[in-house]
Amino acid sequence: MSRDSAQKKFFEFLKEKQRQQKTFTKQEVIGATGWKPNTFNSYFSKGQITQFLSFLDGDEYEAVNTLDIGFVEFKKRLSQSKHYQELGHKCKSNLAKALIKKSRDNMMLALELYNRPSLENKLDGFVMLFSTSWEQLLKSMIIESDGEMAIYCKPTKKGIKQTISLRNCLDKVFKSGDKTRKNIELIAGWRDDAVHLLMPELQGLASRVFQAGILNYSSKFEEFTEVQFLQSQHSGMISLVGDFKLPPKSLLKSYYGEAAEEMLELAKTVQDEIERTNDIEFAIPINVSLVYAKDDAEGQIIIAKANGKAEDLEQLKNALIVQKTVDPEQSHKYSQATAIRAINEQLKVRFEPTKLKRCLVAKDKKGEPTFNNNCFQAIVGKLKWKRSNNEFHHHQALANRHIYSQQAVEEIVRRLTQDENYLQEAKSCWNNR
Repeated sequence: MSRDSAQKKFFEFLKEKQRQQKTFTKQEVIGATGWKPNTFNSYFSKGQITQFLSFLDGDEYEAVNTLDIGFVEFKKRLSQSKHYQELGHKCKSNLAKALIKKSRDNMMLALELYNRPSLENKLDGFVMLFSTSWEQLLKSMIIESDGEMAIYCKPTKKGIKQTISLRNCLDKVFKSGDKTRKNIELIAGWRDDAVHLLMPELQGLASRVFQAGILNYSSKFEEFTEVQFLQSQHSGMISLVGDFKLPPKSLLKSYYGEAAEEMLELAKTVQDEIERTNDIEFAIPINVSLVYAKDDAEGQIIIAKANGKAEDLEQLKNALIVQKTVDPEQSHKYSQATAIRAINEQLKVRFEPTKLKRCLVAKDKKGEPTFNNNCFQAIVGKLKWKRSNNEFHHHQALANRHIYSQQAVEEIVRRLTQDENYLQEAKSCWNNR
């Protein structure tokens, strides 16, 4: 049976079952599609079909998400699912799957809120969203481990059904003394008891705790879901503030009056705890250096810990992919015309005319070898720089203008002179495209 034929039968089977609101077994799916049992098991375990059917209990499944789409859209989604795993594809419970998605959204919202430059006081919003996100993730884990009833308390005298608290979830998932648990408890404590004290002046201290919390969440999220919390193209990781010193007591008093005493007491308690614990899973220690480095394999900007210890790098969750915010007007200062001028200047200063005659194919009005517009376009096209914003090229959307960096100038000079046939080959491809 062809793959399209099997997919068509699968689609029709699911649609009919969802329309009738009837459950079905794995054997019924196999009978309807002609699949082998191992085929179904493979598709389900890899999450390729979990967007269209959900496991209930025993050997029962139900169909979802099929009534509002046609077969073409169904095939498209199945095809796309081969290249990524659906969030929650391992979950047997639909409630657990829903909680994972809500958890990720809340943590992303916490990061976006924290990194929004227009907000002066972002600490209280962060602690609320952070705590809610962890509670949802932990409840999803508990449901998958112990069943849906495990997240509920005994009904009240009025018969009201309530779920367990974040601290109850921590008791079920983490051992006492676990540093990740300690980090969550500290931030949740701020939410419950001290959110009125989390003023902007405490951000330097709090951000160390927050950053450790995000590292912990990212690690636990991926461990449980087998899906990354932050994709490599996102830049949502919190940036640590540079000044970890608390402002003077007199300044705080002028801003907040007697409440300044409570703020300083809170800060002193937390600072002492950070120094006593000295663990990156609780708070980023002062002796950690977060440095930007280039990953040659991926060309990504990564953040890494420069303490010289392998275990420290492991604790940084094998480094986090982030994007360093740089003003493109500063980093990419050349237009095409000025980049060409800079390239010609470097070539003439650094290389003999005989070398340039072998490397360059165009000539200026005096008959001297030169690098011109067509040469530039050919190399940029060959290197595919214009496909994205990168260290060599940036597209200014509003002005519809392409600008280039000093690295671009140096890279073109390097390629021209290392391989004397490079420009000729690039121009041949470009002019015959």
